[in-house]
Amino acid sequence: MKISKKWWIITALLIIASCSPPTPDVRNEGMPEWCRVYFTPHDPVVERMVSLIDSAQKRVWAAFYSFTQEEVGRALLRAKGRGVDVRVIMDDASARSKFSQAHLIKDRIPIKTDFAPSDFMHNKFMVIDGFLTWTGSYNPGGTGSYRDNNNVIVISATRIAANYEDEFLEMWSGKFGKDSSGPTLNPRIPIGRVMVESYFAPEDPCARRLIELIRGAKRSVRFATFAFTLEPVAEALLEQSLSGIDVKGVMERGQNSPWCCYRIFEDAGIDIRWDQNLYYLHHKFFIIDGKIVITGSFNPTKHAGNANDENMLIIHHSGVARKYLKEFDRLWERQWE
Repeated sequence: MKISKKWWIITALLIIASCSPPTPDVRNEGMPEWCRVYFTPHDPVVERMVSLIDSAQKRVWAAFYSFTQEEVGRALLRAKGRGVDVRVIMDDASARSKFSQAHLIKDRIPIKTDFAPSDFMHNKFMVIDGFLTWTGSYNPGGTGSYRDNNNVIVISATRIAANYEDEFLEMWSGKFGKDSSGPTLNPRIPIGRVMVESYFAPEDPCARRLIELIRGAKRSVRFATFAFTLEPVAEALLEQSLSGIDVKGVMERGQNSPWCCYRIFEDAGIDIRWDQNLYYLHHKFFIIDGKIVITGSFNPTKHAGNANDENMLIIHHSGVARKYLKEFDRLWERQWE
């Protein structure tokens, strides 16, 4: 039993190391050994995802809102051909798109979709062999890989993977959105000295936890969001700004609407900017005090919290936060991409 456990730890480290691109900028940089972070369009995210799938020995369970990247589809087929348990969950509308990889893999790989046309299976996560979890804002597709601004975080930790596998199996059983069971039994998990939290909407109070972390900030809050219409989150940011906390945000220009919170921030004097990407700023991350990162598929919107299937991952680690702050600072510069 001890030999088996040691073998799994060594295997996990080797696999996660193999997904690091050769450039020093994407390596550990003071982050935990069990964690890697990537940003599109600058990092080779497709290659990392394919490498992980090609390394799978037992199972690959993936929940993708949108899935159009052919290399990833073929990697899943190769894994299936090796005898790996491959399963895919997708949003129903996205799966029907003529560009979806569902059409390539459906004859050999089981696919399940949600049943509510007005709600989304909006997750973007993958669990490999029960110990590697891939999540963030990234949908495997051409635009998401090579044009949009996305983030991916890969964690090697069995207890985090177990939470994501539980969520996957819940959806696999047909429980989506408002039919989800919950809440998550063990959302706060220490990995060594690092606290990691995982939550799943709508059964977990993702918005409430986000607001708690914002209100707990002592120095600064940074955020980069695709869609932002949830006024209670905006109010928490306004309160903190008025109390002297340094708040800055970058938002996706294409999401400008009467419900968008951008004008609220602008009118209140918060440092807010539209993104400069001609395609999409698709991030959904917050950084608290340069020490806590909140990421995942969760946009601060009412629909995300009450109806969609979403995930939120929170990492309490300054090295991980520095990685995200570097991305935020790059987005903050007014340069068109």
